[in-house]
Amino acid sequence: MQDLSPFHKEDNVIKRLVPMAIIALAIVGCSDKDNGVKPPSYDLTKLNAIKVTTDPVVDGASSDAMWADAPALTVSLGDGMDETPPNCTSCHSRSSATTVTLKAVHSATKLTILASWPDDDASFTRSESWSWTNGAWAKPNGDQSEDRIAFFWPIGAITSDVAGQSTGGCMTKCHTTDVHPGNDLEDEAYLATGTADSWHMKAARFLPATSASGSGLTIDATTHQVTGGTVRMAGWIDDKYNAQWSEANAPDGGRYADAGGGAESRNRITDKSRPKYMEKAPTDFMDAMILTQSEIDAGQTAGDATTGVSDADAALYWPAYAALKAIVPERILKNPGGSRADIIQGGVWASGRWTVEMQRTLTTTDVEHDIQLAVGQEYIFGVATMDNAGGDEHKASTKHILKVLE
Repeated sequence: MQDLSPFHKEDNVIKRLVPMAIIALAIVGCSDKDNGVKPPSYDLTKLNAIKVTTDPVVDGASSDAMWADAPALTVSLGDGMDETPPNCTSCHSRSSATTVTLKAVHSATKLTILASWPDDDASFTRSESWSWTNGAWAKPNGDQSEDRIAFFWPIGAITSDVAGQSTGGCMTKCHTTDVHPGNDLEDEAYLATGTADSWHMKAARFLPATSASGSGLTIDATTHQVTGGTVRMAGWIDDKYNAQWSEANAPDGGRYADAGGGAESRNRITDKSRPKYMEKAPTDFMDAMILTQSEIDAGQTAGDATTGVSDADAALYWPAYAALKAIVPERILKNPGGSRADIIQGGVWASGRWTVEMQRTLTTTDVEHDIQLAVGQEYIFGVATMDNAGGDEHKASTKHILKVLE
């Protein structure tokens, strides 16, 4: 006779329900929390670019849902070269309080990197920015630059002419002895052999070429730095490359421009005595600090490309700048072109921190000067930040690895 005790009845029910439960799970699935499936395992010593179906909106914010799932890599930065004479062996080996937090995602066609790092104030005042002081044009901000972040991507094998520095990272372009005419010793960036792709955010130049706005800003009237509030910008990364010394073409300490036009031109007349243009009625601080070619074309400026802003116009329009705690910028911004415009970017400064997004197609047409990316592969990179400083006062990382996950 069949045993109908409560225990045996329960066993029979379980035997009938288990197959049904398996079928149900196969049909409807279940969450990781429900079935105990472990989340993806990443090598957290690398920057893991996870696969997404939709690219993030490049606005400098980390609000897109996929960023929450992307693992972070915290990169420590060493102090820049501050020794006389420069000592490349110890350069960047000292400790620094600065770190950059990186995340990356990729779709079938594009890579997007999110970078965030601390910075007490947002800086846009370049050294040759203009001030109308005591009835004359002056440049009182000679010790300032802008906030920046830069990425260095070796394209194949590269070497340095400094012993022990051919590691593939930023230090491969560190030089101490082969100073070339017309270039500052501390800003040499030439390679002994090979080529490296350079991605360079410039907060006063390429980054705000498309748009710049601010809200709730607190501004230092002397330095024109933003110390509170929120700044939002959209534009491009300056896409260049590092290569060897060329006596016929020796630009910018060893950084050569990709093909196509840049996003900036000088706001000064030929004799450098005055700016070409200034806005007649800037609406706010960020509008005053960023001068665009479209504003000039729309008739919103005073001045002329040849004779510059007259003394009469300067006296008439400068009070608006002074009221906004702004200066007349040294650059005129426009849309870049060609391979120079391969990388779009958005940036936000708020609460003492920069957060920027940069996005580029995995492959480009400039295979000689751009790093070409493929799913499932790894790539060496270095990263550096500049806090209202020139290239010689940067904080740089050691060598790191980007892994484009399948």
